[in-house]
Amino acid sequence: MSTQRMSGARAVVECLKAEGVEFVFGVPGGQTLSIMDVLYETPEIRFITTRDERGAAHMADAFGRITGTPGICLATTGPGATNLITGIGGAMRDSSPVIAITVNNRRKDIGYDDAQDADHVALFQSLTKWSVLVTAPERIPHVMREAFRRALMGCPGPVLVDFSRDAVEEGELEFTPAAPLTYRAAGRVRPDLEDVVRAARGLREARRPVLWAGNGVLISEASAEVLALAEAQQIPVITTFNGIGAVPTVHPLVFGPRSRFGTRLAKEILAEADLLIAVGNSLNAPSTSRWTLKLPARIIQVDIEPSMVGRHYPCEATVVGDAREALLALASAMKDAPIPAQRTEWVADLQRRRTAWRAEATPAHFAGKIPIKPQYLVQRVRAMLPESGIIVAGAGNPGIWSHLMDVYEPRTYLKPVGFGNMGIEVPAAIAAKLARPARHVVTIVGDGALGMCVAELETAVRERTPLVVVVMNNRSYGNIKQEHEAKYGPRYIGVDFGDVRFDLVAQGFGARGERVERPEDLDDALRRAFAAEAVVVLDVPIDDQENVWKDPF
Repeated sequence: MSTQRMSGARAVVECLKAEGVEFVFGVPGGQTLSIMDVLYETPEIRFITTRDERGAAHMADAFGRITGTPGICLATTGPGATNLITGIGGAMRDSSPVIAITVNNRRKDIGYDDAQDADHVALFQSLTKWSVLVTAPERIPHVMREAFRRALMGCPGPVLVDFSRDAVEEGELEFTPAAPLTYRAAGRVRPDLEDVVRAARGLREARRPVLWAGNGVLISEASAEVLALAEAQQIPVITTFNGIGAVPTVHPLVFGPRSRFGTRLAKEILAEADLLIAVGNSLNAPSTSRWTLKLPARIIQVDIEPSMVGRHYPCEATVVGDAREALLALASAMKDAPIPAQRTEWVADLQRRRTAWRAEATPAHFAGKIPIKPQYLVQRVRAMLPESGIIVAGAGNPGIWSHLMDVYEPRTYLKPVGFGNMGIEVPAAIAAKLARPARHVVTIVGDGALGMCVAELETAVRERTPLVVVVMNNRSYGNIKQEHEAKYGPRYIGVDFGDVRFDLVAQGFGARGERVERPEDLDDALRRAFAAEAVVVLDVPIDDQENVWKDPF
């Protein structure tokens, strides 16, 4: 490969091209203009201008989750960079590969009260896998390649690359192209055989084991391996919230998500089980209701990160390695293991209870209720959305009610879990449509969260990304209002809004908008929305008396 002399800005873009980057999300600023100028003549990469850098970070996060490849966001110094932080925090807590690129002031001016002066590395350090300041142009190729390495290796996550303005704008360097496989590994981490044998021994002894699949199953693309082990050994499977979609929810051995606000049936399974197999599941606070959830005394934990296994709960066996490789090895070790009769009986009982639970969770009489019940709303959205469609569930109550929706394929459901960041909904839906243009995309969002990202409707219209926004409009920060009531009674303060007509707001941004108040009108409105090949907002006033803090399902 021939060496060329080029600017720092061009070297940044050449590194993105080498990694096959198709989109950069961001807001232009004075410090980033040198990179923008190179992007102008780089047709392989499409720059998506957002209305706020928060939207850019959320788009990069969602793109990383749906594709498994790093989402890229770009921001200028100071307020541009700080606006990225919420989205980057979400990517960190939900293990999404993201590369945030910021351009700071000139090296000699950083830390000397220049306009918009900020220490980006210090600001991002606790919310990234790696944060670095680059002030010398000749370091750009190495640092950019290292950024992709770190974003993807082990448990994925975000990194920050902060350039001084002079590094990308004024300096030059000798650039030698390099293929990604020359600087980062593509193989999978295989587990230690002794660890697998120890885990298999524990599973052979179990009468009521449960497999709790987390985000690591999605990252590893190990869905088939989870189901193969579950079917061979008749093991019920539940998921974390970040693991929703790792296995199809309609499979007879899959029993829904569990954490705070998960299904009652999944909670019962954990309480009844005598062995927990946690796969790609760190057993962190969001998964375990801040470690208050009752778990079996015996735990086998499988994780690619050695620092995660046994961190929160003592384990009788730990397996460090890629989830797919670990499951293949465990299935092989269990090949001739008999299935205890007690396990078969337990699974049959669980399946009977699941049938009853499904009927109870969305009763038929909800179809005639005004205001529309949130349970009925998500049920009808799911019925109208193709099985391959992508669901972006919002923070708060919309995300909780979305647990009633079946998910058929991996990477077709996402929501903010570890950071709980509101405002991701519309940006994430845009990124989902860009990543998977042939699929229908719907986001289910509360009116509170939509207020934080509503301007990105214009981005969706401008970029021609058809999607459907279903607004659960309860004129409040509903989840916090219900938590307040649960803890202090109905002494509400700071949680209620006026009635915003988001259907009319949408029209102002060039989207289509419709308010749906009667349940009998819902199916037709959804059909029109999904058929429109446009940005459509359905504003649905819902019954705010349906309370997620009362363990509704």
